[in-house]
Amino acid sequence: MTEEILQGKKVRLRPKDWQDVQHDYEWSRDPELSRLDATWPTTLSLAEYISGYGEELRRPSQGRYRFAIETLDGQHIGNCMFYDLSEETKQAELGILIGDRAFWNKGYGSEATCLLVDYIFKTTDVGRIYLHTLDWNIRAQKGFQKCGFVARGQRQRNGYTFMLMDVTRQEWDKHRTQTPRASSTPLANDEGEPQGE
Repeated sequence: MTEEILQGKKVRLRPKDWQDVQHDYEWSRDPELSRLDATWPTTLSLAEYISGYGEELRRPSQGRYRFAIETLDGQHIGNCMFYDLSEETKQAELGILIGDRAFWNKGYGSEATCLLVDYIFKTTDVGRIYLHTLDWNIRAQKGFQKCGFVARGQRQRNGYTFMLMDVTRQEWDKHRTQTPRASSTPLANDEGEPQGE
C-alpha cells in the first residue's frame, strides 16, 4: 500500500525512508513543533533516535502508514500518516506535520492532507477519517476545513483540549467534486506502469 507516490500541484507524498532521518530528528527536538503536537521535544541522542527509526522502517507498526511530504523538486518538508485503521469501525486517524517553517501558510499542508484523504478513501474501505488538533490551533483547523473536515466537538486528553474533526466518505466525494485539485495522482512505477488504486 505505501509503495505508491502521490503527486499534487505542490507536493508529493512518498514512503518514508532513511533519507528523512536527519529532518525528522531535528523536527522532533523543536519545542514549537512539539507544542503544536501537544508533546515534548525528544531528549534522545541522534544515535538512539536512529536506532528506533530503523526499527520502524524495518518493522512498521500494524495499521500505521507513514509518508514523507516533499516539494516537487524533492525537498523534504514534513510528514503525514494514517493509523489506528479499524476493520470493525471502518475508521482511521490522520496526522500531519509541516516541519519546515518556510512552507507554512502556503497551502502545502492542505494539499498534502487532501492527497492523503483521497488515497485512503480510494485504497481502503474506511468510511470515516478523523483527527485531533489543539483547540487554539485555528490555522490547522482552517487547513483541515479546506479538505472537507468538519468540527464535531472537543475532547480532553492529557490536560489538553483538542478539536475533533472528521470527514466521511460521502462528505469527501461531495467535496472532491467541488474541489477537483483534491484528487491524488499516482506516479508511474519503475516499469512505467501506473500504480493502481
